Amino acid sequence: MLAKLLRSVLFLAAMALPAAAFAQDLPAWDKVPLAIGKEQPDLVLTGTVDRSSYQRNLAVPFDVPKGVERIGVELTYTRPDGKTVINLGLFDGERFRGWSGSNKHAVVIDENNATPSFTPGPIGGRRWALDLGVSYIGEGVTSTYTARIWFWRKGDRPAVSTFSPEPLVRGTRWYRGDLHLHTGESDGFCDSRRGRSVPCPVFRTVDAALAARLDFIAVTDHNNVAHYNALRELQPYYDDILLIPGREMTTAQGHFNIFGTTSYVDYRLGERAMPDMATMIRAAKAAGAIVSINHPSSPSDFRCRGCGWTAPAATIGEVDAIEAMNAGKLFAQIGGGDPMGDFDYWEKAVAQGRRVTAVGGSDNHDTQLGRLGVGFPTTVVRASELSERAILDGIQAGHVWIDLTGKPGRSFDLVAASPRFTSTIGDDVALREGEALTLKLTIGGSAGGELVGLVDGHVVPELSVARLESGGASLSFVFPGDGHRHWIRFEVREGGKRAILTNPVYVNFGSPPAKNRMENGPESSARALAH
Repeated sequence: MLAKLLRSVLFLAAMALPAAAFAQDLPAWDKVPLAIGKEQPDLVLTGTVDRSSYQRNLAVPFDVPKGVERIGVELTYTRPDGKTVINLGLFDGERFRGWSGSNKHAVVIDENNATPSFTPGPIGGRRWALDLGVSYIGEGVTSTYTARIWFWRKGDRPAVSTFSPEPLVRGTRWYRGDLHLHTGESDGFCDSRRGRSVPCPVFRTVDAALAARLDFIAVTDHNNVAHYNALRELQPYYDDILLIPGREMTTAQGHFNIFGTTSYVDYRLGERAMPDMATMIRAAKAAGAIVSINHPSSPSDFRCRGCGWTAPAATIGEVDAIEAMNAGKLFAQIGGGDPMGDFDYWEKAVAQGRRVTAVGGSDNHDTQLGRLGVGFPTTVVRASELSERAILDGIQAGHVWIDLTGKPGRSFDLVAASPRFTSTIGDDVALREGEALTLKLTIGGSAGGELVGLVDGHVVPELSVARLESGGASLSFVFPGDGHRHWIRFEVREGGKRAILTNPVYVNFGSPPAKNRMENGPESSARALAH
């Protein structure tokens, strides 16, 4: 209550200040999220209003070219007497598209999502108009308004985030998230307030992610785009968790997630526009998305229709990531089964020389599962900040490990270094024959667990530790280079079950593989020495 009162006092005080003190000082949430390389607006509309415009609506027309999929409008105006109020509305030449009142100055309208108070729909090839409602201006006062307008086209990617103009957290660290979630916008269910099973609203998934202490989530409803509208509404309020637009492209030859675009991509495999899976993947990338295959080793029959990846093998080379761990596999592990089917699928791709990132996803359809729901497993990404751009860049770079427990408190860090470079998980290092690669690991939250190091998919005892000490472990290993291609990854196992899986440090993946590497195994080419 006190905080609300203080905000009211500050607002009233600002009303009495000269215009220069606050006219352009919009809060970060009340600005337009921009695209990479599009910092300058495409249009700037300016004009003046005076007392003759009092309690009138002024139309300010502007043209939006064909091919534009999203517009962002940011309105500011001077307030010489501290009392002028101009409201912002929009018309698209055919219909009313929304009215902000005076509580927001930035509006984003997409073909399928929009800032609250506004409606999504067609954008380009229309003559739009600002509707400036001058609800108050005093006698003898002249106010200058400025409307900055940005156009987004297919393939534009956000400089920061789709639904936020600013990073939610600044600073490089490992951020925890879930990349595969379903809501009532497709087939996610939860109990209503009266106990009935109903399609679950999007905010319930966000609340479950906060309860799991996640930093980011991607909502990936099947073939749908309607959830983007909810995410745009929720992000300003949920400013402590990043909401990334996602979508599960659900086909008869497999499912894959796309992240980082709200553009519609046709999911109808076999239609003229989408004759094959490679075309669909390329269309998603052309729209600005990164692509991740889901649960590739699942069945593709009545048990899970089209869930396994049966698309041509060459499509693996088109994607950025593979969901190497899914909650379905973890439930199998709880029951004593082998959870590694999807992970083995991913590692076979790596063995063929592909640098494709292993990620996890809960594939949650029920927010009421608690710790075995949202965030089980957790994908942990090293990123320069908590923003959509930084998280997706981190995934593409392979800076990812997977927490199979979903329990907050675990940590893993790796520095791979030689006198010539310093790298981390997911990086490709050029290691000369006879050159040593030092691997420094920092592990927390896994007291009593076992560290297992693997080279080219084979366990290497010299990179392993039978028991991790309480309070965290700092370990150092040396990997002698032989000039050939290898991949080095780690697992943490607890009670015989895997708790952490890392992406590899890649060695010489920019050069051809050794012909005898897979025949002789890692022992012939890598004598790792533990310190």
